Amino acid sequence: MTEAVPLTPTPDKTAKSGLRLIVHADDFGLSERVNEGVADAHLNGILTSTSIMACAPAFDHAVRIAKATPSLDIGVHLTLIEERPLTDPAKVPSLVDETGHFHKHITVFAKRYFRGLIDLDEVRLELDAQIARIKEAGLAISHLDSHQHVHMLPGILSVAQDLGRKHGIAPMRLPRETVSPYMLTSPGGLPRVAQQLVLNHFCNRARKGFGPTTDRFAGFHYGGKLDTAALLTVVSNLPETGTCELMCHPGEDDPASDKLHWGYAWANELSALKDASVAAKIEAKGIRLISFRDLTA
Repeated sequence: MTEAVPLTPTPDKTAKSGLRLIVHADDFGLSERVNEGVADAHLNGILTSTSIMACAPAFDHAVRIAKATPSLDIGVHLTLIEERPLTDPAKVPSLVDETGHFHKHITVFAKRYFRGLIDLDEVRLELDAQIARIKEAGLAISHLDSHQHVHMLPGILSVAQDLGRKHGIAPMRLPRETVSPYMLTSPGGLPRVAQQLVLNHFCNRARKGFGPTTDRFAGFHYGGKLDTAALLTVVSNLPETGTCELMCHPGEDDPASDKLHWGYAWANELSALKDASVAAKIEAKGIRLISFRDLTA
């Protein structure tokens, strides 16, 4: 991988009171192709931050990239969906299916959660192990977020907050995206808006006393499909001031990936994050790129 200088648009001095934007990639560690895309988007695009999955197949590869790229901000992508737990499945039976993997989707997990079938002590055991593995790998952790936003379920949130305090990690993602008119006519349309409104409900319940986080969030609506046109639309609709996290999923094409059922366009997102027109739009709006490290600096 060729070393390069991260592409960070530099707004003029009058923009100091404008928007501060974290451009964040989920799923670091999912595969080597995803890992390489995350690094490329940071070194040659606008990406500032990512979060690593401690139980994902390419974790060790992601750790090597993170250590070779100290400017890349690293968080923990707490994972209770689809992957295999770090903990012996026999010790976390409520979290796994008959194959020993986590349940396949947040909808499956949430149904079990609200039926009282998820043991929060098992959640604590597994998530503590995930954070510990990342720390033991020698990575400095800036924040917590989660795969499919599972940490926004109330009991899971309490566990995540407790573990944040235990491990000295204060910032946490609050994935509340304001519904905008462009979402109604975009791919995904009303069904995706409905999902966002459900997520926003849990975010609103949790907001008081949440701790360090961004003022706004963007990227859920186009999750996995944030091509250049969509990214330009999102940037055009960002707030003028405050802090905002923009979630994305860059990667390189991988026909052998076992995650093709997600329908994600990783390579399109990578291309968008490196597109000169996107960097120009960010500069024209006076947006300053930051990372989660800056929330507590």
